[in-house]
Amino acid sequence: MPKPDAVPATEEMPPLEVELNLLKARVGKAEKQIEALAEAALTLARGLEAGPMEEPGQMHPEQAARLAHELLLAAGLIRSGGDTA
Repeated sequence: MPKPDAVPATEEMPPLEVELNLLKARVGKAEKQIEALAEAALTLARGLEAGPMEEPGQMHPEQAARLAHELLLAAGLIRSGGDTA
């Protein structure tokens, strides 16, 4: 599968069309990254919420943080060491 920012450019394609295709690819990539960030943030928020019937001391925040980290890794937004990509 081609990378989102790799757009085939031919000599017959007008320069503005090439530029538009590149911008569309960049916007598409940014949209996917924003979706991944929103999903990770929602996962963290849900993990920090404590329902009224839950016992204190459950590991929800830790599980949520782990899942959020995995979501960011899967989206390619961070490296395995925790650094941003």
